[in-house]
Amino acid sequence: LDMSGASTSPGGGLIQWYANGGNNQNWTFIPVGGTNNYMIQNDNSQLCLTTDGVAGDQLVQFQCAGGPNQIWHTPLNPSLIGAATIMNPWSGLYMDVYGASPWAGASIDAYYYNGGDNQFFGAI
Repeated sequence: LDMSGASTSPGGGLIQWYANGGNNQNWTFIPVGGTNNYMIQNDNSQLCLTTDGVAGDQLVQFQCAGGPNQIWHTPLNPSLIGAATIMNPWSGLYMDVYGASPWAGASIDAYYYNGGDNQFFGAI
């Protein structure tokens, strides 16, 4: 997962990209109420992943306010081997590579669960 163009601006869009070790690809999972619930903060911008709750809309970054549109549920953690889904309980939508695209630059959106590989993410 990559914050496009290493954006530090609110509203910057999330994409998939080749791993390059940049801080725009590093994420901190900040625990919030409930087991496996987190705000996901970009290490470069210090902004948090946010959904507008509309299926198919790209995930963006905004100030970490802890609103329901910034809370993500996942068992994903650095010790997990394999991959897991990342779901926003408020909307019921899952982090998703738009259109199951295999290409760098494809947007990361929120979408209904479909069990596809494009909805499973792993820690590296």
